[in-house]
Amino acid sequence: MSQIHNRDAFLDNIAEKLGRPRQTEAVTRPALKYTCHKEVLADHNQDELKDVLVEYTHTALGAHAVVTNKDELTATLAKVCEKYCLDENLAEGETAAVEETVLSADQRLLELVNVDALRSDTHKIHVWDPSLGYAPNIEIAERAKVGVVFAEQALAESGTMVLYSNPAQGRAISLLPEASVFIVPKSTLVARLTQATAVLHEKAKQGERMPSCVNFISGPSSTADIELIKVVGVHGPVYATYIIIDDM
Repeated sequence: MSQIHNRDAFLDNIAEKLGRPRQTEAVTRPALKYTCHKEVLADHNQDELKDVLVEYTHTALGAHAVVTNKDELTATLAKVCEKYCLDENLAEGETAAVEETVLSADQRLLELVNVDALRSDTHKIHVWDPSLGYAPNIEIAERAKVGVVFAEQALAESGTMVLYSNPAQGRAISLLPEASVFIVPKSTLVARLTQATAVLHEKAKQGERMPSCVNFISGPSSTADIELIKVVGVHGPVYATYIIIDDM
């Protein structure tokens, strides 16, 4: 609260304009008659949540879900990135263009992935570098074919990835490239939005520093506004792959 200037004067002024004393006690939350928001998938364990997530991703989101383990993560990620970077229209004898992937610098991700093993003659890897400043990182993300990020959580019910923005993982990584790849440990799978926001609520109660932005991303960009016909790739990444680490 010390960073909020003139807080008391501002609230006193509002109370005066409303013609009542200033509210100083916390509001008591009313008891809810129904708690279905906490009951959906509540009886599912992590493997069952994983199965729900994978099925929904494939059937409803137009995205892909891959299950791997820590030892195979680098090879799995390389295969996914190379698939997105491969030019299927390349004529015989033509040289493949060198495509690029921008990788989050989140330390949890870098500890799991061998960055050098992802590189090849036709595939460059750029690790997001906060020290470069805004413009150079954005320029790299704009031209990259693939962006790879580390997800805080995954919502099984809706196939949603939860991302916390931080200096090592800029928002542009998952928004500007043509394809987004989300790395998510199985242990972080939760049922739905209720559980994801509960974590944020608890962080706020404990006085922890909150992320500047929390993104909830459900598959590639799409819309069904016109005649309820779903169109993918409208205002962001055209492709999305979720890589679930089964032994984390």
